[in-house]
Amino acid sequence: MVGSSTTESEERRAWFRLTAAERAALSAAGHVKVWRPGQVLALQGSPPASMFVVLRGWVKISATNYRGDDAPLAARGPAEIVGEMAPISGLPRTATMSAIDEVHTLVVTREKFLAVLRSCPRMAEEFMRSATIRLQESDRLRLESGGPDFPQRLAAVLLELSLQHSADGEAQVDLHFNQGELASFARVSRSTLIRGLDELRKMGIVHTARQRITITRPRDLRELAAGRPPPVPGKRP
Repeated sequence: MVGSSTTESEERRAWFRLTAAERAALSAAGHVKVWRPGQVLALQGSPPASMFVVLRGWVKISATNYRGDDAPLAARGPAEIVGEMAPISGLPRTATMSAIDEVHTLVVTREKFLAVLRSCPRMAEEFMRSATIRLQESDRLRLESGGPDFPQRLAAVLLELSLQHSADGEAQVDLHFNQGELASFARVSRSTLIRGLDELRKMGIVHTARQRITITRPRDLRELAAGRPPPVPGKRP
């Protein structure tokens, strides 16, 4: 189970913004379930039967557009609460949630979740705050992906995604997306993305592996996103 101690970086995680009493109420109302990699927690368009607290692992949020393309929206990790807005609104889900790796979640059914909200009304404010933060992140990603210089544009997209994982953007970050998903975020073809990642690898800014992109030099990534390319390691300025 996700711990209860709170640090500055953990304040970005919805679970840690809840009080101890609110966390206890949700825990008592739910049950723990383990999901295999690739298993779907909830489908886009399905009834809002439950909400989830991610205890371990990573969940991919994606949606199918009008052309039938599956577009990634975000990845949520430990101490994130996902799928909570649909049970509140009572409307069908607007996105699919699937397990990237082995995922442990606290599952709370809609009826029990709404009962907890009625007994802990302050909790609803935190969920609205989380929804607003995510909307702002999505808006920034759309803006960052529209610049003319692709290496700078890619750096800006990676920086925005890294800020979803780290409060200050200074620590090394593992992004749990494959190259196809990252290409969707950056709004480019996969071949263009691969060329862009190759440039960032030569700068020593990122390391890539299957289903993972590691930002190894966050400060240099921030500089590149601001239009100030760092020197390539091993080359004189």
